[in-house]
Amino acid sequence: MRLRCLMLDESGMIMRAIVKWGILVVFIGLIIVEVGPPIWIRIFAVQNVDDVASAAACDYRMYHDEETARETAAEKLRLMGHSDEEIEECVVEFLPPGNVGKQTVRVTVVKYANTLITRHIEQLKRFARVTTTKEVNIGEAR
Repeated sequence: MRLRCLMLDESGMIMRAIVKWGILVVFIGLIIVEVGPPIWIRIFAVQNVDDVASAAACDYRMYHDEETARETAAEKLRLMGHSDEEIEECVVEFLPPGNVGKQTVRVTVVKYANTLITRHIEQLKRFARVTTTKEVNIGEAR
């Protein structure tokens, strides 16, 4: 009888340890799933904004039309997989402002990280917003 009580106690301790480790693994996995997408988007957004800014600068250099360059930037973003909402929030500015010759183009790209929490809770969507800005000289664009 005494041996049986010891075995029950030991198995209870083992089960408790398994449950604790299981909860810890699930918690760490949830953190990785929620924090990972914004980090990856921020890493890849640098290259995307550089490509869009270069495309807008090249287009402006060829046609000297701001609207055509903005359309080219929007098309480039669409090809990169940005949604229409993200494209509408993106900004393409030609500097210096006014009716003088434009020397640089500044592009700000907006991308929303797709996480489990922000997908279901609309109010938290602002935390998944990643913006990246790049300025390119129009004469040096590739």
